[in-house]
Amino acid sequence: MGICDVLIRGATVFGVGKGLDIAISQGRIQAVGEGLPDTGAMEVEAAGKLVIPSFVESHTHLDKALTAVEEDTPNLEEAYGIFARYLARIPEGGMVEDIKARSRRVLDWELASGTGTVKTHVLVCPEWGMASLQALEELKEEYRGRLDLLGIVQYREEYDAEFRAAARAGRVDFLAGYPLFTPDPMGEIDRLFALADEYNLPLDLHIDEHDRPNIDCFLRVLQRAREYHMAGRVTCGHVTALSAVDDDLARRAIGECAEAGVHVITLPSCNMYLMGRKDHQPIRRGVTRVDELLRAGVNVAVASDNVRDPYRPFGNGDLLEEALFAAQVLQYGTGEQLEKVMEMVTFGPARNALLQDYGLSQGCRADLVVLDAPTAKEAIISHSRRLYVFKEGRLVAKDGQILS
Repeated sequence: MGICDVLIRGATVFGVGKGLDIAISQGRIQAVGEGLPDTGAMEVEAAGKLVIPSFVESHTHLDKALTAVEEDTPNLEEAYGIFARYLARIPEGGMVEDIKARSRRVLDWELASGTGTVKTHVLVCPEWGMASLQALEELKEEYRGRLDLLGIVQYREEYDAEFRAAARAGRVDFLAGYPLFTPDPMGEIDRLFALADEYNLPLDLHIDEHDRPNIDCFLRVLQRAREYHMAGRVTCGHVTALSAVDDDLARRAIGECAEAGVHVITLPSCNMYLMGRKDHQPIRRGVTRVDELLRAGVNVAVASDNVRDPYRPFGNGDLLEEALFAAQVLQYGTGEQLEKVMEMVTFGPARNALLQDYGLSQGCRADLVVLDAPTAKEAIISHSRRLYVFKEGRLVAKDGQILS
């Protein structure tokens, strides 16, 4: 009999089995099994409770979050104006602190609700230059040991020198891209792949986020991913246009996506709010072909996207909430289907975030959540309490409250 740091007893371990103990020491899972003979410095009775690996938020925009606080967004055409007016009110030299203050609120929501890793887009723009990257780096240190942060950093030609210096110094985790917002989308995709290759960076791109039956950007990304041998290192967010093209083209694209090893992130709560606004009945849902992607073997994740900014005034930094919304949009209601939804906020995003030692087996980092529900189905439907949240074996939140 040994003494471990934490012993979780009698839990249902997601995807493994029921009535299992989990022994944790030195931030790692030491053993998973029935009736482990260990004792724990801290013991958690978890009979009838579900243990999952911590949620992974793989697509959000912390630097834009909570900027829709003084003006409502009546339509998308006015969203950028609201954002610009918010930025104009920030005192000179105060941009980094403003981004950090807003980000902290969302990160605290994420932490309390069981998220262990947040992968956020880092905007580079004339209004604040590289301030968002500086803010993220300072937040990484502030949350170290409680929540891991990864930056998806935008490249802009006018900040070429600053970006390259950051990339050489290892300050860029992922290279971001927004091809449709550039004059030459195909040329932008080519440039991004060349830049990723030059600095050995994984890519995370906003791709074909529109209603038109045109997925040229998606197809170009899949082609370049194969040519650059970047299987597992390219992620396409949104891809909402995939639902607007005909079935034959969609089938071809999905097959190429699986072949290329490209990840997809769907953002149901945001895209249902943003897409289909010019439709008369029937109004499209604005979500990509998740079911077909999954059946083809594509890794699909669910994420939050915008949190209470002019582009979406909703969001609570809670991936179990996003899972519930996604399940309803996807019409996934069986136990098996809801387990798949749970995978899309845990194992799926962990893969696109390139996390190492993530999971529920011996040797994995002990980033765990004990849910007040016996199954994934019940946890999602009931939006269950997060009883215990562990980061590398340390209790960081309990029943929705962050611990100091």
